[in-house]
Amino acid sequence: MSSEKLKEYLHQIADSVNSETRLDDIYEQLALLDDIDQSEEQEKLGKVVAHEEVVARAKEWLK
Repeated sequence: MSSEKLKEYLHQIADSVNSETRLDDIYEQLALLDDIDQSEEQEKLGKVVAHEEVVARAKEWLK
């Protein structure tokens, strides 16, 4: 994650912090946002598996 993207996400998260927010909650939100960014990048690069392929693989694994 770039420093600019991190800064953007921290500002977004800061706006939602309240008295019950824990540091772990912030870490989880950052991790989720980073995972989403990585998934979107993989999709752009064509590194995806079609749903039908996942279903077919799962059937093989669950025999």
